Amino acid sequence: MQLPGNMFIGTYTLDMGWVNGKGQGIYKAEIDYVRGELDLSSSVTVLTNPSFLAISPDKQNLYAVSELGSGEDGHGFVYAYSLAERGHPVFIERYPTNAFSPCHVSVDATGRFVFVANYQGGVAMVYHRKEDGSLEILQQLDHEGSGPHPNQNGSHTHMTKVSPDNNFLFVPDLGSDKVWSYRINHEEGTVSKNTQEFIATAPGSGPRHMDFHPTKNIAYVMNELNFTVSVMNYEPDSGTLTEIQTISAIPADFAEWNSSADIHVHPNGQFLYSSNRGHNSIASFSIDESGRLTALGHTPTEGGTPRNFAIAPSGDFLFVANQDSDSITIFSIDPETGALQFTGNSLEVPTPVNITFY
Repeated sequence: MQLPGNMFIGTYTLDMGWVNGKGQGIYKAEIDYVRGELDLSSSVTVLTNPSFLAISPDKQNLYAVSELGSGEDGHGFVYAYSLAERGHPVFIERYPTNAFSPCHVSVDATGRFVFVANYQGGVAMVYHRKEDGSLEILQQLDHEGSGPHPNQNGSHTHMTKVSPDNNFLFVPDLGSDKVWSYRINHEEGTVSKNTQEFIATAPGSGPRHMDFHPTKNIAYVMNELNFTVSVMNYEPDSGTLTEIQTISAIPADFAEWNSSADIHVHPNGQFLYSSNRGHNSIASFSIDESGRLTALGHTPTEGGTPRNFAIAPSGDFLFVANQDSDSITIFSIDPETGALQFTGNSLEVPTPVNITFY
């Protein structure tokens, strides 16, 4: 029997036209894995548009982007918090992201590096994490490019994903149809362009998020604009990615507006899931020995505009942040078939965007 745990929930707090943010900042919820329920804490960490969160490996710090699309400061911010006081975020400092609309933050496995992707400007940032959890800027990684889709007028870096071996940093760029690649130099404390500087995806595909298989050298890239998943071989020695399959994440007969968002491999390595905004579903796939995918079907998310979702570390439950219906819905996962079943349980949270376990 699994004991209760906690999750932090990032929300949109501003009305930005394409989203009517109603949240106050970062919410905390307790998870009852036995009942498959969530209880919302009364405490809220007030912050503007904390659209993505990350926990340090030692669980001592929480990092959150403040997704500002404009402002007199000329950039967005990443915020650092201490979790030393019983897991309650205590503000340390905020740091510039050197561009607008920071939309993703991650921490490497050693806890030494913090990475941020800015949707505007093609800028990804590298920070050094100090012993007290504060940050200092190490590098600014600039990217250029565009694509044929109306949303591809320039580089839009959307994620900073560290490889499972912690030796490479990958940056999916929705605007240029590229996944950029960097080698992490742990001795020097820097990152540098990899020999394979990028892998290109299909024109107009818009790579947004990616995940790695837990035991196979396989990466999966969620393409936002053409609603596909790119399956790629990953070579750990060189960091090279090679595409071996592309598969649709929406039903063949669905002709309405859609925008794919998040992607995660189940902890048992047998299944993969991705989210569809518009179709409002979670797409399910089985994974074969080669890492290739077979579509299993689609499960309605019982809410509108599923942005981020998260699979419990145990693999028992999947939690969906339904941005436009102000809810987190909870699904059980069949470990044998990968099938999702709505538990009937949900939690009311204003414009939830990101779910991070603590």
